[in-house]
Amino acid sequence: MGKLIIFLIILGVIYYFFIKKPKIENNDNKDSSEDLIMCDKCKTFYPKDEIKKIDGKNICKDCYANS
Repeated sequence: MGKLIIFLIILGVIYYFFIKKPKIENNDNKDSSEDLIMCDKCKTFYPKDEIKKIDGKNICKDCYANS
């Protein structure tokens, strides 16, 4: 019985390190400023950090400065 448990543990270790494929990480969490959002006023896409949300609408810095 003890030899069977050791054998199963060795098989598990071999599977974990050699057979199991590594998980592919998503790049969604790297930089949220790369997300493009459309300005509701001029209909141009800008990075997320250049958009302000005013009254539920996405407004770019240029449109906000000119209004």
